[in-house]
Amino acid sequence: MGGAGVEFRLTYEGMLLAHRNDKRLPQRSLHVHAIRKKFQTQLKNLWRSHPVLAHLEHPLIDLSVIAPHTKIEDNPVKSIERYGYSWLPIVQRNNGLVCELDILMLREGSPGGALHDIDNRLKTVFDALRMANGPQELGAGTPHGEQVAGPDEMPFCVLVEDDRLITKVSVATDMLLEPVPDVEDQNDAVRLVIGVTVRPYHVHLDNLAFS
Repeated sequence: MGGAGVEFRLTYEGMLLAHRNDKRLPQRSLHVHAIRKKFQTQLKNLWRSHPVLAHLEHPLIDLSVIAPHTKIEDNPVKSIERYGYSWLPIVQRNNGLVCELDILMLREGSPGGALHDIDNRLKTVFDALRMANGPQELGAGTPHGEQVAGPDEMPFCVLVEDDRLITKVSVATDMLLEPVPDVEDQNDAVRLVIGVTVRPYHVHLDNLAFS
């Protein structure tokens, strides 16, 4: 990656199942949300430390360490209240931002010999990077029940409001040379490094800091 924009990296290590549009989807929603929670922890730390995000005025993030004169009063990133969650996506339909992803996926198997297809596993990643689109994507209809936000998940930080705001994706895969802990079947295991670039699509004063 390179050029203008806010750049950072997200990581994930664990089981990554392929997306399926079938009767198992409610159970798979719990898998997606578990990955979403991993990204949420990293994104919350990003909000606290990145020089662009940390200077945005937001009532749900502790900005006590930021000098008042550096705050951007008209914050382009708004919280979205849905399904009992206060979602905080960096990239939103109304703030003129889009994002690009540069993904390295380490998985079991040599080139051409991996058990799972890449496309449907990436769909699971994209779902985990965005807000849930209804109670059924939060475990409703499963024995575990609909997941609720914990005290450290208010707000719940995600990368994008909608994965259609991901405008460019590049993917490299390679062999997983060291087992991923706590994954019984290593064919389901991955290590991901996701390079993210957030930039304005429609540039205006409120999102100029992202350019």
